[in-house]
Amino acid sequence: MVRLHFDVGCSLLKNPRESDTRRKNMVSLFENKATVVIVAVLLLYFLWMDIALFYHVNNRTIVHQSVGPTASASSTPFSVPQLISPFTGLSVKMMMMDPVNNYIFTPAALIFNEVTKFSTVFYFITPNMVSFIGILFAVGAAKCMCFDARIYHCLAIFLFQMRTWCDALDGIVARCRIGMVQHVSLRNTSGYVVDGVADALGFAAFLIGCFQYLRTVVPKHKYLPLSTNDTCKECKDGNSNGGSPQNNIVSNANTQRRVFYVVLCFGLQMAIGAFFWDHYINAYHNLLETSAPSEAQTAAQNDVLRSSITWILMWFWRLSNAHTFIQFLLFAIYINRLWEFLTWIQFVGFAQIFTLAFFTEMHLSTVRSYIMSFS
Repeated sequence: MVRLHFDVGCSLLKNPRESDTRRKNMVSLFENKATVVIVAVLLLYFLWMDIALFYHVNNRTIVHQSVGPTASASSTPFSVPQLISPFTGLSVKMMMMDPVNNYIFTPAALIFNEVTKFSTVFYFITPNMVSFIGILFAVGAAKCMCFDARIYHCLAIFLFQMRTWCDALDGIVARCRIGMVQHVSLRNTSGYVVDGVADALGFAAFLIGCFQYLRTVVPKHKYLPLSTNDTCKECKDGNSNGGSPQNNIVSNANTQRRVFYVVLCFGLQMAIGAFFWDHYINAYHNLLETSAPSEAQTAAQNDVLRSSITWILMWFWRLSNAHTFIQFLLFAIYINRLWEFLTWIQFVGFAQIFTLAFFTEMHLSTVRSYIMSFS
């Protein structure tokens, strides 16, 4: 027995690389199991909250008013249930918001603002300043993505999630300072434009960081062919020029061009998805959350709001906007499947967004005619 332990100890001393490999494999296995558990818990949490949101929407009633919007403004402080509830200020925008923002960052920002009195104590910090801080977080995340080490990628994910939290906080601060509870976009303000520009700059900066990372990693891991068809033909013919530096330069340029197109397609999907998402939020808000001239039209608004088709379309928009896409991207980075995710969604994303926009436009036209028929 002593001899056996001695031999094992000697083998470990002689093969430190094997010991390091085993240790790394154990750590990787633990990370994989932890990731699966965390993802499963989050998915169950999002599913449960979506069910609760569905019941909140069905219990919501739009009250007929002679003038003005149906949204009520109040400057009274939140109660404890309202403070921790992700359904405070329920609106069409909240129904179409991505789950991560809806159930994590927005309640966290609301609690932070209520506990610290941020919007009151730090009155000199405007919502636009908070949006600018979010851009700085995005730039820091993009810089971290340029490195190959996994620790930098985890830091990039954290920094970009901080940008997302700032994006939630700036809206809460803006609405709190004007006494608005309902979660709606203040479209006729400069903050609405600044917030959109900040989102665009933050997303663009992060995608540039992803491109800088992929342009060096993709050729290294041979995700793409490193030689053109002509080069392969020359190699088969026995021509030694197939591996010449000039051909390698051309091959590397083709690879980087391919990476650029893939990242660009994802950026276009985010831009198109954000445009349609914002457009339909405004369209449904004007149709369902503004006061109708008659009680019959108000009843029709309630019918449309509680319709299963309305909920299904809005739920799919929760998964098809730019904020959801960036969360998918961050998860792909965490599991080290960034390139696989981008190549998979390169064309699928376009088809999904345009198909959803087509059905949403048909639904809007139908329900608009239905509500107007009661005039």
